[in-house]
Amino acid sequence: MKRYKDCTLECIKGQSPTELLDIVMRVSESKGYKIERYSSMSERDSLAVYINEKGLPFSRLIVFINTEDKSVAVINIVPMPESGTAHIEYTEYNQLLNIFRDNVFIEINKQYGNPIYETAEDYTIEEIIPLSFPALNMWLNAFPLSAHPLDTKRWNAFVVALHTNNEHLSLDDFQKYIQEKYGWKEDVIEEFSLKLESQLNLLEYYDEHR
Repeated sequence: MKRYKDCTLECIKGQSPTELLDIVMRVSESKGYKIERYSSMSERDSLAVYINEKGLPFSRLIVFINTEDKSVAVINIVPMPESGTAHIEYTEYNQLLNIFRDNVFIEINKQYGNPIYETAEDYTIEEIIPLSFPALNMWLNAFPLSAHPLDTKRWNAFVVALHTNNEHLSLDDFQKYIQEKYGWKEDVIEEFSLKLESQLNLLEYYDEHR
């Protein structure tokens, strides 16, 4: 499966996220990017970097501070109206992110030693729910669309495994995995997605009120 990548630049010892964002701003300017510093959650905590690369949508890349994790991260890349598109797919988004990383984050890493953390574009569902994946696999590789009590039991075991293992599986990843690997019809996938969401919410409510 593919996803939109995350890319984070971590603070070094004694450095605040705001100070690190100041550096990102200066290096971005030195690389010729048009930038805009602004406040969203706190004072001057956000940086917009306008990135215009041949063959890719003209976009605004948003860098935001994370005071809890002591880092700054690219949290979104939004196409500009001039780009002629309202949405950026995985491939283009990740290409723009990689270009900015190479030009700015890697330069800061070389100059100051700030570590870079990023997720890969390709990933598997086992990475997301390693403890609960066997239960999901057991349900999907039996007769998941039947109404047989054993298949219902396998489904319930998967839902309970997610809850008890405290593993988060987004509905988007759940749907994408079943569509890509098993090719179910969209309405069937949607039915099970809603069922999963409802049952997980019920288990959470039970834990909070028992």
